[in-house]
Formats: sequence, C-alpha cells, structure tokens
Amino acid sequence: MDEFDARMSRRDAERSRRRAERQKTVRRQKIIMAVSAVIIIVAVVGGVIYTRPSVRLSRALNSGDRYAQEEDYESAQNAYESALQTDSSSVQAYRRMADNYLAQGKVVEAKQILYEGWEQTQDEDLLHYYCVELHNEAVEEVNQGNCTFATLDKFIQVLELEADNEDTLTALIAGYDHLFRVVDEETVCRQFFDEDTSHDVCEYKEYEQLIRRLLAVYEESPSGGLKEVIARYALVDMPYVWISIPHLEAYTKLLEDINDIVKDSGITETLACLTRAAEVEDYFNTAFAEFESGEFAYARVLVTDETYQQIRDDFIEGDSGCWEGSIYIPVNKEQLVLHREDDGIRFFFPDGEDYGNHSGIIKIWGTKQEDDGVQRSVISYEPVPEEGADSHIEYTVQYLYSNVKINGVYVPQMNYRFDTKITTEDGITTNAIGDWGGDHEWEIDY
Repeated sequence: MDEFDARMSRRDAERSRRRAERQKTVRRQKIIMAVSAVIIIVAVVGGVIYTRPSVRLSRALNSGDRYAQEEDYESAQNAYESALQTDSSSVQAYRRMADNYLAQGKVVEAKQILYEGWEQTQDEDLLHYYCVELHNEAVEEVNQGNCTFATLDKFIQVLELEADNEDTLTALIAGYDHLFRVVDEETVCRQFFDEDTSHDVCEYKEYEQLIRRLLAVYEESPSGGLKEVIARYALVDMPYVWISIPHLEAYTKLLEDINDIVKDSGITETLACLTRAAEVEDYFNTAFAEFESGEFAYARVLVTDETYQQIRDDFIEGDSGCWEGSIYIPVNKEQLVLHREDDGIRFFFPDGEDYGNHSGIIKIWGTKQEDDGVQRSVISYEPVPEEGADSHIEYTVQYLYSNVKINGVYVPQMNYRFDTKITTEDGITTNAIGDWGGDHEWEIDY
C-alpha cells in the first residue's frame, strides 16, 4: 500500500508538473500573441502616420533643406520636386525651390517657379517674391548701363501685377534716364528710325506696346506716380529724334491718348509739330507721285498754288512756326526729325546730305528774290540716286517775272523756267528751258 500510494503520489506530482508546464506554455503563447498584436498595431498605425501627405511633405522639405545647406543643389531640387508631387499647393515647396535656384544664380528658373506657384496657389507672398526678383533683375540691368526696352518690359510686368509698387515706379524713371540719355547737344535718338522704311526693324512698335500697357495699368489703377512715368516716356527728351514717317500716325495717336490723361504742355506742342508735319506730307503726296513718274508739268501748278506760296512766304519771313529750315525747306516721304531745344520743339525733313536712302526729295526754296517787285516761286526735286551712278541730278522749276523774247523783242512777263542740273566729278552742266510750256519757249545748255 505504501508503495502503491507512493506511485500514485509520484504520478499525481508528474501530472501537476505537466499541467503547470502546459499552463505556462499557454500563458507564454498568449503573451507572445498579445505582444505581436501590439507590434502589428503599432506598425500599422506608424505606417499610416509615416505615409500621411503632411508627414511626407515635411520629410521632403527637411531633406531638401539639408541638401541645400550642403550645397548639393541637384539633390535639393529632387527633394523639393518630391514635395510638390506630394502637395502641389505647398507654398513652402515653391518658395524653397526658388531659393535653391537663386543660390545657383538661376534667376530665370527662380522667377518661373515663383510664378507657377502663384498660379497654382494664388498665394500673394509668392506673387510678391516673383515681383521682387523681376524688379531686382531689371534694376541690375539699369545699374549696369544695359537698360533696353526689354528692361522696361520687366518693370511693367511688375506693375501689371502690383500697380502700387513704388520702387518699380521710381526705377522706371531711372530707366528712362538711361534709355534716352543725353550725351551732348548733338545727341540723336534713332530708336524709331528705319534706314529702309520698307523694312520695319526699329524699336517704335515695341516702345508703343510698352506705353500702351502702362496706360492699361493706369486705367485699372490710376495713381500720380504712374501718371508721372507715362508723361516722362511720352516724349524722348533728346535734341534730335528721328521718326520714320510710317510711324508718324501711330505716334501721334499715342500722344493724343496719353495727353488725355496727363494734360502736358510739352506733349501738346509736340502734337502740333506732328500734325503740321502730317499736313505737309499730305500736301506734297501728289507732287511726289508726279515727279517720280517723270511728269514735271505738275510743278507749274504747284509753285503758283496759294498754299505753296504761303509756305514760301512764311519761310522767308521767319514765320514757319514749328517747321524749320535754312535756305530751303526739304520734304521727303521717309523721315521726320523732331528738334528739341530750350525754347521749344520744331521739326524738319532731312535732305539728301543727311539721309541718302530717300526715294526723292522736294525742296521749297525760301530765299527772298524779287524781279521788279515780284517774288520768285521756286521748287526743286532730287530723285532717288541710281545705284552706282557717279552723277547727281536736280530738277528746278521757277515761276518768275522776267523777259521773254517775243518776235525779237524782250517783254517782261510771268513765265516758267525749268532747269535740269547734273553734277559730276567734272563739274556742273545745266539745261535751261525758258518760258517753259509757253508760246515762246527757248532752251540753252551751259
């Protein structure tokens, strides 16, 4: 019995031990399962948090900043691009990408990303940063003496976005002083001048487009500072300004539109000059057409016309107003010159000595030359020089009171004289026709 009891006791003890081991194993398994579940939950939650757009954006920005500090600009660029892929409306990503470009001296790229950022986000700070970079770029060009109409375009772009930008308004005045800089009293502006008016390659159209953009900004956001800028750019304050005739009408209209706003006496005076020049051009259009075709008989009509003789008399009497000249007043179809001095502004048409690419020049002679108290009326025409010609031709028609030989007797009466003067290296020869077109016409060469 004792032995039996001992065996039973040992068996019960073994069973208890195994039961305890099983319970311990079960508890360990439960603990492992619980810990694993916690780990899985933490991992899942952490993964979710880690992959949230805001976290990914922050990581990309911080990464880009570290690369930028290390001057690894390419890696920084990639990081900032990744940030924008995460959130295309991130103002910070656009701003830092622009800073990364600027650190490399890539101003164009910086401006572009700032503007793209503003378009995407409509964030006013990005727009302002863009305007600052655009303004600074233009100011640098002015300070370096490289101011062009392209420089003005940058300033005007700023005003189109920030019309009240006082710094840009001030810079535009400085830009004008550099663009139209007076060096001496003979300084000539040829920015609106085409040597060959059949090829419009001058800067007038670009100039007008810029000024009209300023007018548009003023219409939307009028201000005294902008009005001052427009008034300054309306006139080129240089002693001589060459304007190709094809631009005359457009420039006149531009000044009229500007003067509706600024009411400037200098613009008003310039408009009077341009209007008078246009009237002269219109008046001589028929003469140019006739003379170019070799029909000089029209000159007999012209020199006796009341308007022509009034032009002649005003010139003789020094009362031509804003039209200036010396011995004669030239007219051509291609070029006009505005001459500005302290006492005002006048105009003239350059003659063949100043402008050789003309298609013909008419000269109104204004010397006081009377015959028995009758003032002569004289006009001449210089045709376009023939290419390679070694001679110069000038046709002159005079209406004068002089002797006409009638039946062997000289009789004083009004008549016409037509001279053809040819100048060569050897000298001058003239063919003169007296009583030209009359009943007693005569001809002589000398």
